[in-house]
Amino acid sequence: MNAVEHAYAALRQGILDGTYPPGAQLGEVELAGSLAVSRTPVREAIRRLHSEGLIEVFPNRGAYVRTWTRAQLDELFSVRALLEGHAAGLAADHATDDQRAAMAGLCDEMDTAAARAPADVQTVAALNGRFHALVHEASANSLLPGMIRTLIQVPVVVRTFIGYSPARLQISLQQHREILAAIRSHDGPWAEAAMRTHILSARHELDTALE
Repeated sequence: MNAVEHAYAALRQGILDGTYPPGAQLGEVELAGSLAVSRTPVREAIRRLHSEGLIEVFPNRGAYVRTWTRAQLDELFSVRALLEGHAAGLAADHATDDQRAAMAGLCDEMDTAAARAPADVQTVAALNGRFHALVHEASANSLLPGMIRTLIQVPVVVRTFIGYSPARLQISLQQHREILAAIRSHDGPWAEAAMRTHILSARHELDTALE
């Protein structure tokens, strides 16, 4: 991995996991020191992350981790529900047997991780991401995965799952099972409705956490 890729990957992960919280200033000199690279790779990494919408750059002020208003989050989740719902509906028609089996396996793994004491929420969150990505892939629409990826990489969206209560976590796992059941049944409208409900309920949970 070259210096630019190293700086990009480290900064992106730091933004997504909260190491660099919303509103945090990203100084080139400080980042170059902490990442053990020169300022040029840091500058290129910031440029890429700005193009992805994770960083805001202000003239004469520098780069900052992007902040999100509630209105913007409403818009984000609304579009995400439409796109992911559409992907699930298409997956009901196009998913292969191997993809359906992989979804089922991920549901089983999430149940196992959630049943630990305490629940291994970090593992559940990672498996959740793989489940959704598999649904997007199973849609057989070449544009949807990339479009959705842009929406779900927003830091506050990434961390929403980590803050779930045990009861809310179980609801989310049950919703995954319903999505899978709809896809297995080749029922596009059911799969789309189940996925949209799943995404919008996550938005409600985020509202509760913000309050």
